[in-house]
Amino acid sequence: MKIELCLSGGALRAAAQIGALRFLEEQGVEIAAVSGSSAGAMIALLIAAGWESGRIEEFLTSLRRRQIFRLGRGPGIFSLKGIEARLREALGPIGDEGLRIPCYSCVTELETAQSRYLDSGDPIANVLASSSLTPLFHPRQIGDAWYIDGGFSDNLPVRPLLDHELPVLSINVNPLTAGVPDSFRSLLLRSLMIMLNSNIRPSVGLSQAHLEVRGIAEMHLFDFSELESALECGYRELRDAWPDLRQKLRDGRVL
Repeated sequence: MKIELCLSGGALRAAAQIGALRFLEEQGVEIAAVSGSSAGAMIALLIAAGWESGRIEEFLTSLRRRQIFRLGRGPGIFSLKGIEARLREALGPIGDEGLRIPCYSCVTELETAQSRYLDSGDPIANVLASSSLTPLFHPRQIGDAWYIDGGFSDNLPVRPLLDHELPVLSINVNPLTAGVPDSFRSLLLRSLMIMLNSNIRPSVGLSQAHLEVRGIAEMHLFDFSELESALECGYRELRDAWPDLRQKLRDGRVL
């Protein structure tokens, strides 16, 4: 089976998408094009570069907090230079022509607040722009425009995949659970999930099949200790939902 894959943002929760990718590999599913926002854009790039799930897992688990949260000068608190250095070390001098399949990084244009789907130029710069979660991280300039995290405008960027005319599997790692927050941390997390899910819903309807990884609902966005748990959760939930999702992908109808 040949499909297109769309990955939501979600910081370290995106580890669940690697687990889902491992299951797809075991099923012999071929990914013909990929898109993502924020952390999902980074995983999408590694997939497009030809990396399999095991190698992506090794890369993610090798990251350290200080590489993500590096203080920098500018309007944001932190710089993504540490992540950029790791990506350039891992991928080398890569341009869009060096990718094996089409790859779209969703960014939000700071001036217009519109979504843009970058698939040319420097793919690492595109991913970093897509991951610029302000005000934590600095906005990113590409050409004459400034960009921030793609999740602000389209956290499940299915739209750029529609031209390829293959069924789309979208994976969201930001489930919105019931309940009223009872702490500052839980209130902050729920507020962010409400914002992210508000622009995810329209994209779900553009997919032929959609998986929301619900077992990571309480995972902190930057909790390195839960990476392995998130990986296994993504694998398990896609495995359990696969008979239904596979049929939807074969039918080819949007949700």
